[in-house]
Amino acid sequence: MSKRKADPRIIQKRTRFRELRLAKDKSQRAMSLDFDCSESWIRSIEHGRCNPELKFAFRLAEYLGSTVDDVFQDLKDCPFF
Repeated sequence: MSKRKADPRIIQKRTRFRELRLAKDKSQRAMSLDFDCSESWIRSIEHGRCNPELKFAFRLAEYLGSTVDDVFQDLKDCPFF
């Protein structure tokens, strides 16, 4: 029996996330300190390699002064929802 490989996921950088972060004059390091998480986690979210949990996504959006739909535009058309 052969193993079925997962369909490759297209990774989209979240440019809106970066724009909003820079508009607040925050570095990835500063955000990680504000949220008490690792800088690599913020970087992975910004680069589209990881998706935050729903509660964390709302916290990020509020922190950036925006909505979840605006910050995570790539997830709006996700076929899983």
